[in-house]
Amino acid sequence: MKHIRNYMKVKKAMRDHFRKELAAAKKAFEVSRDSFGNPECFDAENNCYRLKEGVKWFCKGHVVTMDDVEKRKKYLQVDLQKEIAYWEERLEAADKAGKMIEINIRVEWSRGGMCGSNPRATAWLCYEDPKYGSNTGMGIGSANGGGYDKGSAAVYEALCFNVSKRHSFDGRLALADAKASLDRFVIEHGEELWKEYAIDRTPFPHLCFAGKGMSTFTSLFRRIGCKSYGAAVGDYLIDYNESPKGADVYHVIRKDRI
Repeated sequence: MKHIRNYMKVKKAMRDHFRKELAAAKKAFEVSRDSFGNPECFDAENNCYRLKEGVKWFCKGHVVTMDDVEKRKKYLQVDLQKEIAYWEERLEAADKAGKMIEINIRVEWSRGGMCGSNPRATAWLCYEDPKYGSNTGMGIGSANGGGYDKGSAAVYEALCFNVSKRHSFDGRLALADAKASLDRFVIEHGEELWKEYAIDRTPFPHLCFAGKGMSTFTSLFRRIGCKSYGAAVGDYLIDYNESPKGADVYHVIRKDRI
């Protein structure tokens, strides 16, 4: 079977990551289990049990309760297993995804409360589809409050292509395919892209720029009509307009579609 570029590399990195996470979670559970109820670990002065040795998330001597033991058992046996399955399915979806053609993003700002204007982002990602030639998934994101870059948070949420109850069956498929296509785009562009601030490499490289500023996203591409200035992505271009009034618009397009 032919895989997308860098598939085996990121699959190995993901397996190595979760192997370490499983080992750390197993030790955290076992140490917690063996410390709680252990007379040697009882702190009579404070009427509590304490960890007999340090683990990844807690240092030696940290208070441990029965609830802690149960939580660490659940994390090891349930939560972490779900997380592993989620990322494995996400990688396999990217491996089967159509190649990304373009992304259109529109961010509209409305007056909020004490924290200023709030953004609502809409993202359309067009990808290759063997049945129809091309297809599009549309994601929506928003942000409010203060103390962080709300524009990039809203755009990132839109590019997550989250499914809601209002989506039809076909709409859900289009969202899943759009998300997988974006993951494929990141995976196939390799180390040059993966080292960028807009990318999270854990457990495999994917876009993650919420709150980091839109420049972390726009700087990944050469702007149409401009020099590259060291852009990490060479086969896609971007054009955008960030208006002080009205909407901000961003357009990423594959060079062979211009």
